[in-house]
Amino acid sequence: MNDRLSLNHPAAKVREAFIYSFPVHDLAQSRWEYSQKTAHPQYTPPNVLRHNRALLDHRARTVTTPNNDTLYSSAWLDLADGAMLLSLPDMHDRYFSFAFLDIFTNNVACIGRRTTGTAAQTWLLAGPGWHGTVPHGAEVIRLSCNDVWMLGRLLVDGEEDLGNVHAIQDAITLRPLDSTGVPRLLQSVPQESSPEHYLDLVNEVLGRNPLPPHESELFESFEAVGIRPGQKGAWHMLDPDVRDAWSSTHQANLASLTVPPPGTRHTAGGSWTGGPDHLGRFGADYACRAFVSMVGLGALEREEAIYLTTQTDEAGMPLHGSHAYRLTLPGNVPVDAFWSLSMYEITPDGRRFFTENTLGRYALGDRTPGLSRQADGSLEVLLQHARPQGGEANWLPAPAGPFSLTVRFYQPRKDLLDRSFLMPDAVRLR
Repeated sequence: MNDRLSLNHPAAKVREAFIYSFPVHDLAQSRWEYSQKTAHPQYTPPNVLRHNRALLDHRARTVTTPNNDTLYSSAWLDLADGAMLLSLPDMHDRYFSFAFLDIFTNNVACIGRRTTGTAAQTWLLAGPGWHGTVPHGAEVIRLSCNDVWMLGRLLVDGEEDLGNVHAIQDAITLRPLDSTGVPRLLQSVPQESSPEHYLDLVNEVLGRNPLPPHESELFESFEAVGIRPGQKGAWHMLDPDVRDAWSSTHQANLASLTVPPPGTRHTAGGSWTGGPDHLGRFGADYACRAFVSMVGLGALEREEAIYLTTQTDEAGMPLHGSHAYRLTLPGNVPVDAFWSLSMYEITPDGRRFFTENTLGRYALGDRTPGLSRQADGSLEVLLQHARPQGGEANWLPAPAGPFSLTVRFYQPRKDLLDRSFLMPDAVRLR
């Protein structure tokens, strides 16, 4: 145990406990917002599947760096009192995935085109304490937590494909294995800025789920600073100097999560950066886990999708709509599903959103109709605010001010996974 260290240096131990527990709080706060706050526009009770029905555009300002490629399906599962049955129709080789995240935001299972194929399937979603009879034809997914976030993605080939995807969504069912279980609600109301409420929510969620056995000593060391699974009101049992440490460092600890810790960002060619190999399955890299929870909650494992981003050109200068750029992509991008390049305006507070434009185009990729390619199959994308004189086919409209680019590779091949494929930089034309 590290109680003596905790008491002698409470601020250091508080920060360690905060970094460890932040993803637990962040995910639980989202669970409460979406599944218990009835005034929320996307409110959906626990164990009920919700489908987003529209592709995101410049009006989407809730989540930074949105995508324009997939529709999301989501459910906040509580598996403590029973298993759930998830049935999927035949996807006919369409890209899809359903990721299952534990309370720490680790991807603990993933079904989809890459892992389980696209034929019709039924899955029994079982929590750690479930024992029962598996229905005929169902495959079991044994999950390590009772509280699980199920996040699905379905590929959409533009607005004209929405009807086809809606039909698939309507054919997906999620139901309890039996009707006796009642999902539990969180009793602690999230309030991220209050250390007292922060601890209440973290401890409630930790108490609702089995803890990693190999981290028992870590939890013992956190007890002195208020991480006490299942205990309500831990704040009032802390020593005054520990409460002072929480109060004096909490806002700074929250702010620090916007800065990537060492080893989190990896160069992927020139100015492009991507996540580490263990993205989505963080292991003991608690700093990376907390950072990703803050800036990209719900990140997939790299085997499923790789995202690269940049906001500078080949000379290292910030991308800006007052200039024009050319980005040349090779003819054979190493993916087994699809790739897309998205354009984002950068707001004064650093968030990134699609920008309104005359084409209504927020991304382009291997599914974009009418692209003009070079003789060798390469693709020259024009990145600029004004309409190009040579035509709109390869134009990805930029905002008038600063912008960033994100390229997404779904079902990446070996060259992407081993980082031998390098993204070219944007070249400034004027």
